[in-house]
Amino acid sequence: MPETAVLPSWGVVATIDEPPALVAAFVAYHLAVGAREVHVFLDRPNPETEALLHGVPGVVLRHSGDDGWVRGWKALRPVRHETRQKYNATRALAEAGLDWLVHCDADEFVHPQRSFALDLASAGPEKAWIKFEVEERCFLRRRPRALFEGVFRSPWPDFEEDGAEIYGDRARFLNRGVAAHSAGKSCTRAAEGRVIGVHYPLAHWDDSRNTLPYRPSYNARLRHFDGLTPLHYILKILRRATTEVRGQPIPHGAPRLAQMAAAARRVRNPEGLARLWWKVLGLRKPEAEALEARGMLTRGDTGIEATVTELFGARVDLSPAAFDRALVVHQAELIDQLHDRLGFDPAPLMLSSETP
Repeated sequence: MPETAVLPSWGVVATIDEPPALVAAFVAYHLAVGAREVHVFLDRPNPETEALLHGVPGVVLRHSGDDGWVRGWKALRPVRHETRQKYNATRALAEAGLDWLVHCDADEFVHPQRSFALDLASAGPEKAWIKFEVEERCFLRRRPRALFEGVFRSPWPDFEEDGAEIYGDRARFLNRGVAAHSAGKSCTRAAEGRVIGVHYPLAHWDDSRNTLPYRPSYNARLRHFDGLTPLHYILKILRRATTEVRGQPIPHGAPRLAQMAAAARRVRNPEGLARLWWKVLGLRKPEAEALEARGMLTRGDTGIEATVTELFGARVDLSPAAFDRALVVHQAELIDQLHDRLGFDPAPLMLSSETP
């Protein structure tokens, strides 16, 4: 490509309901790796996050529904989080003026090996989107000392046949070798009428299958932190286990349902919940080495903490203990519901500043 060529512009959009530290990390990191804009849709009011992001160049801060849901059915707030994500991402694609837009969650980070804009520039004009394969963060110790520590495992195509060799009975909690989704996420080329779904774009709002041409990214992966701390993971799983929706049920796969059922059975047993977290997201040294030998494990610093310090300085505390304290405040309503309904107590799962 000629040195004078203008590279495509790209940005990131997410619908977020998380503590401020995670939002700050999401914003700082993506701006640092080349995103022109980061579009944050707060799914409910979060004054601390709003104050933190106010005036940050490149951040476009909105609230879910601040347009009156004018593009939606009967202009009503969608009940399902996934539909609100779809609405907000599609709105951002239409309004941003960017050439490409990544849609992911606040706990997902685009990890390019080189300039991601170069990847987009090499996509043929017929390609409507780029697919990111996922890498899932795993812990190497039971008491994490940093929010973004650990290693990254990739989906395992032959997991059903061979996964038990490494994981034994724990394999029942994993889908293709990962605890959360293995579908990946998308970066969508802007085009009139195009819709962005949770995992891939759609030609029309009511479509359920992808019909748009794409290619995989040869440069970037999506790094997924499925729970920044044990408590963060357990709250996510218990929320899903207790969420009731009208109409079609949320399509969780068997491994995720197994996680949810196991958490519900252990809800009054904090030691049992901690063991569940480790079974799902922890790796013993021989397991990590076995995955690495198969080419399905990546090590190395993510660089996320450094980008947060560069953008926000001392305003953001990325210690696990501070994150858990902020989490119980942010999710106070959910925790109260879980306590009243199931007897859940988050305190024993919270990491402390004295964590060895």
